[in-house]
Amino acid sequence: MKLKNVIKSAFEQQEQKDTMHIKTLEKQILSKVHEEEDLDQEVKAYFPQRKSFWANSVLYVFAALLIFVLFFGISTKSPAFAKGSILDALISLKNQLQQELTQLLSNDPSYRDKSTQKYKQAQQEWCSVSARAPEEQEKAVAAIRDFLDRPDANVKYDCVIRNPKNQSEPVLETYNVDFDQFVIDIKTNRVIEMFFREETNWGENKDGSRWFSPRKQYDYTPRYTQAEAEQLARDFIKNHEKAIGKIDLDKLTLETGVKDENSEVTYFFIWKGEPKEDYIPQLDITFTQGGELVRYSNKLSH
Repeated sequence: MKLKNVIKSAFEQQEQKDTMHIKTLEKQILSKVHEEEDLDQEVKAYFPQRKSFWANSVLYVFAALLIFVLFFGISTKSPAFAKGSILDALISLKNQLQQELTQLLSNDPSYRDKSTQKYKQAQQEWCSVSARAPEEQEKAVAAIRDFLDRPDANVKYDCVIRNPKNQSEPVLETYNVDFDQFVIDIKTNRVIEMFFREETNWGENKDGSRWFSPRKQYDYTPRYTQAEAEQLARDFIKNHEKAIGKIDLDKLTLETGVKDENSEVTYFFIWKGEPKEDYIPQLDITFTQGGELVRYSNKLSH
């Protein structure tokens, strides 16, 4: 009897998670439907030309089915039905929309210019529909906060990075925190890259002039020598296993470098592994002389 109760409880908890996920999807898709009504004419002009049913109607069909799920599927007394055919249909529609947008961004000549509003809108839609469930993204957010030693860091989902061999299969995820971008391995939810988002520093106004956002200010106070900065890097790797995984530096060979630009000193540390057939495993960490982490890149695995 106890075992049956445990199984029942576990099933009910999982069903509640699925319901919350569906409600989140509903809000996202309905929001996109409303945005479609106010899109720039350039973006609107594209979709009517598409002969594909999905390109013209998938957002509305998806939204309608989501509402149907919430008001009928979730309330049904048949858990198998709610968790089976309905969720399968949702996943199928989500995948169809993702494939349509992938084809749009990859093959349509009118979307080659990535600086246009047309491309940016389609890319934003693709990022939204390709996002993982909120509970999965929370694992990535937790890793980033641990990486920064900032439990309250405002981490914002950006997009996913497609698999070159399968464009509809995301393998990496990107998040933004202030001026920096983080790359997350979806399978492990570990930080594999952190760098400054240079592309966010400028843009074009309607009249063609450029605007510039505030640049990140680094701490270049002459506080650490290169040897001391190396110890900072080693301590960082040791103390952030939750965010970056366990890394054995003793099995790697260290190369160092220094850049001095107008008395602003930066230290570079590169740990390299044994060369593989098509790449050299390496871990890159960059610190300022003030002890501020500038860049992190883990390419120890291909």
